[in-house]
Amino acid sequence: MALFYYGLTSTAHKRVNKHLSPIVAILVSSVYLFGLLIPLGLFGFSNFLKFGVPISGAQFTWITVNRYAIAITAIVVYFVFACFGIWASHYLLNVIRSNQNQPLQVLKRTVKATTLKSFSRKLAIVLSMLVGVCLLIVGLAWINQYDSNTVMFFLSKGMIDILAPFAEIVIISRLLGIELASFSPTPLLTMYALGLVIFAGLFAAVSPVYANPPMTKPTIIVHRGVINQNAVGNTIASLKRNSQYHFPFIEMDIQETKDHQFICAHDNDLRIPKKGNVEIDQLSLKTIKRYHHVDMFGDYLRIANKLKQPLIIELKVTNHSDQQMGTRFAKQFKPQLTVLPHRVHSIGYPFLRQVKRQIPGMDIGLVTMLNFGNIGHYHVDFYTLQHLTANPFLISSVGETGRPVYSWTDDSKLSMVRMEMLGTTGQVTDQAFRLQHLRVNYRRDRWILLLNSLQNYL
Repeated sequence: MALFYYGLTSTAHKRVNKHLSPIVAILVSSVYLFGLLIPLGLFGFSNFLKFGVPISGAQFTWITVNRYAIAITAIVVYFVFACFGIWASHYLLNVIRSNQNQPLQVLKRTVKATTLKSFSRKLAIVLSMLVGVCLLIVGLAWINQYDSNTVMFFLSKGMIDILAPFAEIVIISRLLGIELASFSPTPLLTMYALGLVIFAGLFAAVSPVYANPPMTKPTIIVHRGVINQNAVGNTIASLKRNSQYHFPFIEMDIQETKDHQFICAHDNDLRIPKKGNVEIDQLSLKTIKRYHHVDMFGDYLRIANKLKQPLIIELKVTNHSDQQMGTRFAKQFKPQLTVLPHRVHSIGYPFLRQVKRQIPGMDIGLVTMLNFGNIGHYHVDFYTLQHLTANPFLISSVGETGRPVYSWTDDSKLSMVRMEMLGTTGQVTDQAFRLQHLRVNYRRDRWILLLNSLQNYL
């Protein structure tokens, strides 16, 4: 903001007057601009902000359960604020130019002076920046896919880390009305720019993400007990069929009914005639069995023990989940849960802690599809991260705790390679055979790591 303030005052050929109101207006506008930049990467710095948010385990669970409504609301609110910010983008310049101590009047005049045509032009400039940064990252990744030269890779990373923030600075300056001084590409300026790129590339070279290739193959975890669509997920039939391959874990899902019975099911709701979709925890077991075939978790667990197949059990959570579900689950199945090294994971942090209190020796894990929040301090034994939202910063921040980090659901070769190169301990997949035979060449495949910059900046 200091850079933008300098540009604004230079363009206006004056400093802000000493009245309190204009100073407050500039500070508020700076915070407003800062907030608008966070979803756009904030030059890559927003990761430190997002993962530093102090949310409790209960808050994390509530946010995750209601993530779709929260995400849609946040997108709409952000879009409204962003459009207003673009519409009134000359406000700071007009505040500095104005000799009056009336920042609200200046805001009204700024908004009134902006036409739909000029707003559309500004919006097109912002969209062009986003598309341009995206094309830059994808283009450099494409080049490195066909040229696995080490120097080329780190220069490409350096170019992304320098050019993406530079593009943001130029575009924001233009929106604010800052008149950028024209310059010619002198040899000195060219050397300076090249030096910045080389410095950024060398900085990336010492990062653990890029400097240290993975040393071990990830643990293969069979998602819902299914391999290549060879069975129906979360059924005893799929357990029997695919336990013969002796993969380290089969991951499966359970739900608690209204009368506190645990059944094998992934989706939170079932279709009931004349009632539509109803959440399982609002239905009795008798009602469910009247319209659907479901396997009881007790039977599933007993057979898994007989087949000597360890499980990772996902305890599903909704807004209506009984507050003592974790305690009841652990007490009911404790003798069978301790036969093999079974594990339990869930988005429901309070329920995981209940399980841990009842069975201290059992490993519990946090399932997350969010990429914000200081979750590294939670008292869990492992993490299961959604591969689409997991980025290097999140993986390294929870991985630094020394606890296993799994990713889900890794079905494409691209996602499998990316997660292995980012150092995940294991992968939950519907394509266990593909993952089993996957061979990652760090030098050849590291172009995929460049695509992570899309998450950092966009």
